[in-house]
Amino acid sequence: MEKIVLLIGLLTLSAIFSAAETALTSLSHIRVSRMVEQQLAGAKLVQRLKKRPSDFLAIILIGNNLVTIAAAAIATSISIGFVEARGLGHVGLAVGIATGIMTLLILVFGEITPKTVALRNAERLSLWVAPIIIGLQILLRPVAYLIGFFCWPFIFIFGGKAPEKGPFITEEEIRLILTAGESEGVIEREEREMITSIFEFGETVAREVMTPRPDITAAEPNRTIDEIKNIILDSGHSRIPIYEGNLDNVIGLIYAKDLLKFEQEKGLRDFLRPVIIIPETKKVSELLHEMQAARTHLAVIVDEFGMTSGVVTLEDLIEEIVGEIHDEFEREERMVDKLDDGSFIVDGRLSLKDLNDRLQLNLPEKKYDTIGGFVFGQLGRAPSVGGTVKFENHKISVERVLRRRITRVKITRLPNIIGEEAVGG
Repeated sequence: MEKIVLLIGLLTLSAIFSAAETALTSLSHIRVSRMVEQQLAGAKLVQRLKKRPSDFLAIILIGNNLVTIAAAAIATSISIGFVEARGLGHVGLAVGIATGIMTLLILVFGEITPKTVALRNAERLSLWVAPIIIGLQILLRPVAYLIGFFCWPFIFIFGGKAPEKGPFITEEEIRLILTAGESEGVIEREEREMITSIFEFGETVAREVMTPRPDITAAEPNRTIDEIKNIILDSGHSRIPIYEGNLDNVIGLIYAKDLLKFEQEKGLRDFLRPVIIIPETKKVSELLHEMQAARTHLAVIVDEFGMTSGVVTLEDLIEEIVGEIHDEFEREERMVDKLDDGSFIVDGRLSLKDLNDRLQLNLPEKKYDTIGGFVFGQLGRAPSVGGTVKFENHKISVERVLRRRITRVKITRLPNIIGEEAVGG
């Protein structure tokens, strides 16, 4: 009877070790950090174990193997006594019976059941087993070191060097979590897109979000106050750059609200606000901080030769995260229009990134910024209406040109067209 009680006790210990292994390994570092923040009893012990998973795994495996071997030995002893008492055969039969019964018992009560339960209750069980495992670490430390001494050469030979410690969770994993959360209805599509935009925000440069030079509304300082007012009213902007000579020499900004307190005895230059000049390769995340520090809403973008290539507003940067913002004076522009035949009319200023996202295309985003620039580059000459580019299974034709700038294109899907070429038009 004592042996049976001991066997049950050993199986219970095996179940505890198996449950501890699953509970501790299945917990992410994020969940453990949350448990510590909630000040749950034992959470800091769990966090301590998670910092060195190889240590607690070694203790669990040593403990589990010891109790399993002991349980098998006791089961064999019980089986031998049972067989001999009834004259049913020799020791081989007893060992066979013990092996079969123990295999079933360990699988059901020592592995499958405790691990399944632990997986469903990982947080609660990890808090309960953490003190036990840490106690065993102290008790079995000499044994663990001795076994580790013999194991490490083989681990090094077959497993190589341990990988460098990386982040608990990567950007790609977060993106996958967001996608899974959206598909399961945990988060909305807009929320997923906004969070994804934050990741892309850090990799976006000013050139990709700027209003290009041909579309800049600006004025010279020798304009009359009424002319400046009309320019601002026509554009709908609350501030415009002021340049001297040409757009490559922007000397400041004029704010619409400053014109309300314009005094005749003062010149327009007296109301100029300072403007920040930044390279078109500056990351927009850095630009946002710079504009906040300068307390300005507009920056002038220059190329590597110091020539003005565009302007960026604070609104442009915010739109990279939250999407398009239209105020009461801004006319909403349709950048993509779908026609009845399935083709699309696209504004030439639309970025290749946005176009690829909207139409599920694979246009190269690194070499070109806009669809107009891509078509211009593929044509290799001054564009004209009717010029056509074929890329993979799509035909892109020029619909409108303004001073050698492609302002509108038409994209048509062509079946069984592979490759990339430009044809005349």
